[in-house]
Amino acid sequence: MKRLDQTYNRLMKKLNTYTLRIKGSHPNKLPLDRLALYLAELAKLMGEKELVHLDRVAVGSAALRAWAEPEAAPAVSERVSLAVSNSDDADQEATKALSRINELLSQDGKKGELKNPAGAVIYPFPGSKKNRPDKELIIDQESTVTGRVIKIGGRDDTIPLLLKDSDGTEYRCTVKGEDLAREISSYYLGDPIEVTGKGRWRRTHEGRWILENLIVTAWTALSTDWDAAYDLMGKLASGWRDVADIEERCAEIRKGH
Repeated sequence: MKRLDQTYNRLMKKLNTYTLRIKGSHPNKLPLDRLALYLAELAKLMGEKELVHLDRVAVGSAALRAWAEPEAAPAVSERVSLAVSNSDDADQEATKALSRINELLSQDGKKGELKNPAGAVIYPFPGSKKNRPDKELIIDQESTVTGRVIKIGGRDDTIPLLLKDSDGTEYRCTVKGEDLAREISSYYLGDPIEVTGKGRWRRTHEGRWILENLIVTAWTALSTDWDAAYDLMGKLASGWRDVADIEERCAEIRKGH
């Protein structure tokens, strides 16, 4: 009798088992936390959480097998079928689970497929290849940067200059000529300045642009007369203080009134 029960249970598992196959991934190389994410989404896809269980992770390409108890099998079958067919009647959590599984596969640079209990592929996951990092790129162009002079000095007519912007970004520059360097050095650790010249920029693998060096040909002091600037802003805003409805007034302006 016990053997018959075991045979029956194995048969029920086989009849009600869905398989999520991650192509090109071996169970021994699939991190445990990553496996948990895939299983969590497979559980959301199948639903009936109290009656759906993990069977095993098959070898070869990692195949995550989950089965539903007989009383839950019809509901699971309908839920999965509606989701994979993108039916308007599909459960939203189930359709999101399909998208999330494909997103995980894309992040891992894998493809996958979902098989029904008969072993037929009912939903292919295209995934995507991992994006290759962009090649580093160097360009030279006229540029302008601003910052406080935190370092300047040298022994010849090519004088290193280091500026530090308000957000902490540092810009390495080179000043050619003693006269120009002497003018700029008067702002050492003082108010910020703006420098212009030919800049060499490098784009990193992550897509960030970094200024390698800027050959300074001109500079100007930045105004720090904040009281005057504040007064000017106040004058610009004074005409709006008596407007009852700003949005309505803006709409009238757009219409030419």
